[in-house]
Amino acid sequence: MKIEAITGSEAEAFHRMGSQASHRYDEFVDLLVGAGIADGQTVVDLCCGSGELEVILSSRFPSLNLVGVDLSEDMVRIAREYAAEQGKALEFRHGDAQLLAGMEDLAGKADLVVSRNAFHRLTRLPAAFDTMLRLAKPGGAVLNCSFIHPSDFDESGFRAWVTFLNQRPWDSEMQIVWALAHHYAPRLDDYREALAQAARETPVSEQRVWIDDQGYGVPTVKCFARRAAA
Repeated sequence: MKIEAITGSEAEAFHRMGSQASHRYDEFVDLLVGAGIADGQTVVDLCCGSGELEVILSSRFPSLNLVGVDLSEDMVRIAREYAAEQGKALEFRHGDAQLLAGMEDLAGKADLVVSRNAFHRLTRLPAAFDTMLRLAKPGGAVLNCSFIHPSDFDESGFRAWVTFLNQRPWDSEMQIVWALAHHYAPRLDDYREALAQAARETPVSEQRVWIDDQGYGVPTVKCFARRAAA
């Protein structure tokens, strides 16, 4: 089972959750700082959802050239509306992270390509990492944070996941959606192989995949790579 694009009331629910958890985004921004994000860069966010990350980044780095891309037209609409409400002039466009189509103008131009808590939904994980690397300029970096299958948690991670599931302020429908997202998420080795496969097509100077709880509050997989310099 794979989840389709988030639409309708579910998209609105994801936006409500995201807008109420800004501290989780702050932790992810710290990861981006470690990856080298800086004012004046071009940053592409694949599977951007309802735009919370873009609003936060534009406040912290006012000169960023930010582009958010999402498969869901409802999410793109919500992101544009949310950014306007926050007084931000940001770009959001409709697109599939597994294809470069619609993003050709960005190919080879991004200093940083990111994605947060979305790649576990995709049907072609290697293609998504291929898109990230093709969007990055030579020397640019990619950073993905995604859910993993609970079988990859150690005992403390699993306990943290159950506590998070029970304590987060969401309705029962969204609680089930979140749990199922982990149930159908790829394994750690799937992420490693997908990134390695993409790197065989677009050479990288470094790559690593690891698990920690930074940027979300429960263990998530982090995938980082830097495109080889020209």
